[in-house]
Amino acid sequence: MTKKTLQLIATVALAAGFGFTTVTANAATDGTDNQTTTATVGLTAGDGGSGAHSGSIKLVAAPDMVFGPDTGTAITGAAQTITASSLTTSATSSNESATGADKVTVGAGDVAVVNAGSEDPWTVTVKADNFVKDGDTSTTLLGAKINFAGAVATNNDDVTAKAAVAAAPSITAGGDGATVLSATAGNGIGTWMNRLTKDTNLSIAGGNSAGTYKSNLTWTIADTASTQA
Repeated sequence: MTKKTLQLIATVALAAGFGFTTVTANAATDGTDNQTTTATVGLTAGDGGSGAHSGSIKLVAAPDMVFGPDTGTAITGAAQTITASSLTTSATSSNESATGADKVTVGAGDVAVVNAGSEDPWTVTVKADNFVKDGDTSTTLLGAKINFAGAVATNNDDVTAKAAVAAAPSITAGGDGATVLSATAGNGIGTWMNRLTKDTNLSIAGGNSAGTYKSNLTWTIADTASTQA
């Protein structure tokens, strides 16, 4: 990863002439009584605070998901779609142990990125392992596909100039990952979220047996443009 530094070259200039009996100001050359000086500041990209990725661009939150009620979803033997009943961000990934400038406030369903001033493009992808049945690791959930639903959100004041894009992909368990949040070069600076909602759902094929199935979701951030569809 190449870290970039944003610098505004700074000078502050004041000039005056003086004598024993008269004082002559070195005024602006436009013939008025105005004088022009400059004020500048240098900025460097920060470290992004606590998170799961080194450098200025960090993934700081991603949710656990539960589909269907605690009592379980009655299966019919046919294909079904089961909506999310819970989206929960863990204390570690939500950066809740941080303080001050490193503190990031996120909602329960947020996939959140902090970009502390880098102009690099970045992409967050998610991949799901097969859903494996508790007590029977040889049995996996047939036809399992997670269909994400959400919208982009930000803590930035200037949304138009520094915009990231939230995606609502479908990913097949045990298959390829897909992009859920991304920004092009020069954009996506600040704190950005794909704010997932409970419209996120799990579709399954017919022929599954009763039981509790679990999958590990892997969320990955890279400060390069996405190569995924």
